[in-house]
Amino acid sequence: MRGKTLTILSLLLVLAVLLLVFFIFERGEVKVLKKQKFLVGEFTHQDVSFVSVYFRDYYDRTKEYRYTLFKSNDTWFVSHSNVVDRVDPKLGNFVVNILGDIESLGTISSNEVEDINVAFGFNIPNAEIEFDVRGKTNRLRVGNLAPTKDYYYTLLNDNYATIYLVYAYKIDNILKYPYEIRDRNIFTYQWTNVMGFEYKPVSSTNVFVFTNSNKVWFLLQPLHKEVDSVFVETEFLKNLRSIQIEYFIDRDDRRYSLFIPKTNSPISYIRLYNAGERFLLLVLTNISTNFYCFDPQRNVLFAIDYESTKSLFASGYERFVKITN
Repeated sequence: MRGKTLTILSLLLVLAVLLLVFFIFERGEVKVLKKQKFLVGEFTHQDVSFVSVYFRDYYDRTKEYRYTLFKSNDTWFVSHSNVVDRVDPKLGNFVVNILGDIESLGTISSNEVEDINVAFGFNIPNAEIEFDVRGKTNRLRVGNLAPTKDYYYTLLNDNYATIYLVYAYKIDNILKYPYEIRDRNIFTYQWTNVMGFEYKPVSSTNVFVFTNSNKVWFLLQPLHKEVDSVFVETEFLKNLRSIQIEYFIDRDDRRYSLFIPKTNSPISYIRLYNAGERFLLLVLTNISTNFYCFDPQRNVLFAIDYESTKSLFASGYERFVKITN
């Protein structure tokens, strides 16, 4: 019996060794068993107030981008060129959380090469990322890709004594174009519940005023009448909140010569009310496949898709009428 027990223990030991070998050597490649080490310690988006980004375009190396993300009242904003605009909140937090998740996969001593800047690409870096963590500023300088294309050579706080290897995909996920990190949602979360709204449809001189009383919607102007609350909530307002911005118009010549003068005579507008707050969306004109809109609160001019929104902005009185048996 004792011999059988020893045999079983021996087999288990052999199995454990084989499993260890399997995890260390896979597909002929040596895998280093290591303890995870975060490059700048552990933190989340709540510990960061700004991120400054510079990078060279991955596809067109002649193009360079610089912008800063900063937080104000727990809202992320992006400052780029002459534009300061709201950032998609999920995307802003995502970028910062990736910074907190960057780990050192290995290190190289600067003594191993003659010219560290040229050897690892720090003289013409692919990117530079500066950010604070609980008030302390950190700087990552991102050099060349390693020959395997999986890792970047990286410096932390200009300390040339040690070069870090970090995952390329994590750095690449941080390097968003400034225009793609902007919030393409027109409405923020506080407009989930609307207490009332004023609405002028396209191709109409009528202005409708609606109010919500205990989840029942009424038309107040041009006449007083109960309307179809289901349509108002589940179609009109829901579709309004789901509109996504196609692209922003930032060039001054396009903004002021073509569109801004139309703010006094929009083809349609919607003004929302909620607990003392107001939000105004102006539909200035439509050209080809887009409506062009202006948000005066955010001071942004943008295009939205015409086909998916034309019935929304042309909704006449008959669409709000409550059908009774």
